[in-house]
Amino acid sequence: MLAKLQRWTRANPLMVMALAATAGILLTELGGLKPGPKWLTGGSAVFLAAAFFGKRPSLLLPGCALVFAFIHETRTDETFRHPLRVMLLGADKPLQATIQGSLLPDFDNTADGRAHALCKTSKIEIPAAGTVIEQEAILLVRLPKGVRFPGAGVFELRGGVYLPRASSNPGAFDAQEYALRNGRVARLDAEGLHRVHGRGEVLWCAFLEAAERCRRWISAQLTKDLEDDPETAAVIRAMALGVSAETDDEIEDAFRNSGTLHVFAVSGLHVGLLGVIALALMRQLGLRRGISLWVTVGLVFVYAFITGWRPSSARAALMVAVFMGAALADRESSLQNSLGAAALLLLGSDTHQLFMPGFQLSFGVLWISAIGSVPLLEKLMPFTQIDPFLPPQLANWRQRASSQARRWFAATLSVSTAAWLGSLPFILGHFQSVTPVAVIANCVLVPLSFLCLGATCLSLCAAALHLSGVQIIFNNVNWAMAKAMVASAAWFAGLPGANFHFKPDADLTNAPAIWRVLELPHGAAANHLRLGDRHWLFDVGDETSFRRVLRPYLHSSGINAVTGVFLSHNDADHVGGVEKVIAEFDRPRLFCSTQEPGAQDSALTTLRRLADSTSDGMLRRLRVDERLTLSDDPRFKAEARVLYPSRQVQNARGDDRAMVVMLHLGPWRVLWLSDAGWNAEKALSSSPADLRCDVLIRSQHELDREMSVEFLLKAAPRVIVCGSDARQPEVQLPDSLVQFARRQNIPLLDTWSDGSIELRLNQDDLRIHPAKTKPQVILTPRE
Repeated sequence: MLAKLQRWTRANPLMVMALAATAGILLTELGGLKPGPKWLTGGSAVFLAAAFFGKRPSLLLPGCALVFAFIHETRTDETFRHPLRVMLLGADKPLQATIQGSLLPDFDNTADGRAHALCKTSKIEIPAAGTVIEQEAILLVRLPKGVRFPGAGVFELRGGVYLPRASSNPGAFDAQEYALRNGRVARLDAEGLHRVHGRGEVLWCAFLEAAERCRRWISAQLTKDLEDDPETAAVIRAMALGVSAETDDEIEDAFRNSGTLHVFAVSGLHVGLLGVIALALMRQLGLRRGISLWVTVGLVFVYAFITGWRPSSARAALMVAVFMGAALADRESSLQNSLGAAALLLLGSDTHQLFMPGFQLSFGVLWISAIGSVPLLEKLMPFTQIDPFLPPQLANWRQRASSQARRWFAATLSVSTAAWLGSLPFILGHFQSVTPVAVIANCVLVPLSFLCLGATCLSLCAAALHLSGVQIIFNNVNWAMAKAMVASAAWFAGLPGANFHFKPDADLTNAPAIWRVLELPHGAAANHLRLGDRHWLFDVGDETSFRRVLRPYLHSSGINAVTGVFLSHNDADHVGGVEKVIAEFDRPRLFCSTQEPGAQDSALTTLRRLADSTSDGMLRRLRVDERLTLSDDPRFKAEARVLYPSRQVQNARGDDRAMVVMLHLGPWRVLWLSDAGWNAEKALSSSPADLRCDVLIRSQHELDREMSVEFLLKAAPRVIVCGSDARQPEVQLPDSLVQFARRQNIPLLDTWSDGSIELRLNQDDLRIHPAKTKPQVILTPRE
C-alpha cells in the first residue's frame, strides 16, 4: 500500500501540492495555525529554500501549505475581518456613508428592477462614527432608482451601507457568508452619486459590457421562432447562458431532484462539452492539432466570459486550458495533475473558493471520476464484448453495432457512477440529499445536453452567416432536445426512491419533542414540531419562504414526509406554500378552522383553492374544543386543542379568524396564537377556556398594534416567542407586549433579533435555544 502511494505521489506531484495547499487553508480557517503573517512568510521561505537548495522535494509540501495559509490569512483580513464589516456587525441599521471608488457593472443582480454595480472602494467615510476607512473593499451597490450603470470611472456615492442579513434557519442559504466568500464585504443602497474622474477599471468594464451585449444577442438568436413557448425558451437560455431567473421553478426542481441540475445551468460540464464540440469542428476543418487546441482554449474562455464568468465556468475553462496546455507543450496530459495545477491557480487567486460547494463538487467529482471510472469500466468490459466463441472477423454489422452501443453505455455508466460516488459526500454534507437515480439519469441527460449544446453552436453559426432558415431549423432541434431533457428529468425525479434526504446526526438529541420557530421576513410564519418520527407544521409561509427557508430546513433535517399541517388562516404569508408541501412531502393531512375559507375570500386564495379541489378528505376543519392526537407515545402524550375561532366569528379579515391552538406536549403547554389580534384575545379572555401556558408563540396581526393585557395575564406565559421584522412597522413587536414582558420579568424572544428559535421539550425541563443569542432559557415543569 505504501509503495502504491509513493508511486502515485511521484506520478501526480501537482495534485499532492494542491492537497497540501488545501491542508494549509483549512488549518488557518479552523484556527490550527495562529502565527502572524510574518511567521507564515518566514516559515514558508525556510521550507521552500530547503526544498530547492537542499534537494529535499518532500519539504515542498509544508512550504506550500504555509504559503497558502498566508494567502488565506491575508484574504480573511480583506473580507471577514475588514474594518467596515467589524463596524457593521455592531450596527442594528444601515449606516450613512460617503464612499469613493471605481464601479463595475453587475448584470446578474436586478432586484426591484434597479441596476447594480460593484464598487472597489478607495475611501469610506462614516460621519456618525467619525470614521474614515482607506483599506480597499468590494461593495455590492444598488444604484438609485432610475439610474443605469453610468460607465467606467471613479465615483463618489452616498447612501446606507449594511451587511446582508445572515441566515439563522438551518439549511437555508446564508447570503452574508456567500458574499464574503466572493469578496464582497458589504452592500450599499446608493441615494446619490457623481463622477469624480473618468479613470478606473475602463478596460475591464468595457469587456464586461461587451460580454453582456453578446449574451443578449445570443439569447435573442437562440429563441428565434420559439416565441410561442416561452417556458422552453427559458430552459434553453438557462442551459446555454445560465440565465435561469425566467425558468419555471418546477422545471428546476425536476433537474435538482433527479440529480442532474448541472446539465440545467451553465457548469463545468457545458464548458467541457463545448471543448469537445470545438475540437471535433476543428478536426473536420482539417486544422493542425496545435492550432485546434489554441482555438479551443480561446473559445472556452470566451464562452466562460459570455456566460458571466461564473465560478463554475471559470473553473472549467481553467481546467481545460491546463489540460490542453500539456498537449501544446508536447507533454503527456494527466487529468489528476491538471486538476492539481488548476486548483493551485484558483486557490492562489482566492482561497475562499475552497469553501464553496461548487468548487468542492467540481474537483471532487472530477478527481474521483479520474480514479474510479477506469476500474469500473474494466468490470463492465465483459458485458460489451462480442460472443467470445465468435471470431471478430465473422461478426455481422448488427453484432458489431450492439457491441459498440454496449461499450458506449458501459463507459457512460462507469463515469456517471464514479461521478455520483465522488459527489455523494459533498451533496450529503451540504444539502443532506441523496439521489440514486442520478446514476442512470445522467446517462440519458448528459448525451441530450451534448446534442442541445451542439444545436446551439450550429444555430449561432447560422445566425452569424445570416442563414435564417437554417438557424430556425437548429432552434427547433434545440427546442425538441430541451423538451426531451425536461420530460426525462421529470420522469426520473418521479421514480420511487429517486431522491431522499438524510441527516446523520438527526436523532442525536433524545428530546421527545422539538419545536422550531423559523425566521421569515415580512410577517410570514412557519413552525415545525417533531414528535418521534412524526412531523407537524404550523403554518408554512408563502411560496418564496417555502423555497428559500422551509424546504431547505426540512431537507437539512432529513425529513422526507410530513404527517400534518395546521393552517391558521387564509393569508398567503402563512399558508401560501402549502401546495408545495403537499407535492413534495408525501401529501400530509391539512387542518384549518371551521371558518376557513372566509365567505368573502377570493377563489384565487390558497385555502379557497384547496377547499374546492380536495375531495379525498385531505383538508379537515376543526371546531372549537376539538382535540387531535399528535403522537401515540404513551411516555410523552401530545395533543392539540382548538380554542378559536368559534362558528360565531364572522370576520372578513383573515387575521381576525386566525386559529388559536393549545398544545399539550408531555408536561408542557404551548399556546400557538398565530396572527390572532385584539378581537381574538378579548374573546378568549372572556371564555372559560384555560389559557395558562408555558410558552406563547405568536406572530403579528395585520392592523392591531397592541396586545390585551387581560389576555396576557390570563395566559400567564413563562416565555413569549414572537415572529417579527424590524424593517416594517406593521410587523414590529407591540410596545404593550414589550412592556408587559419587562414588568413581569418574562423572557421575550423574537426571530428578528434572536433568529430561529428551537424548543427542546423533555419530561424534566424545557430548553429554548435562540440561534443568534447565546443565553438559553431553561424551564422546569410547574408544580
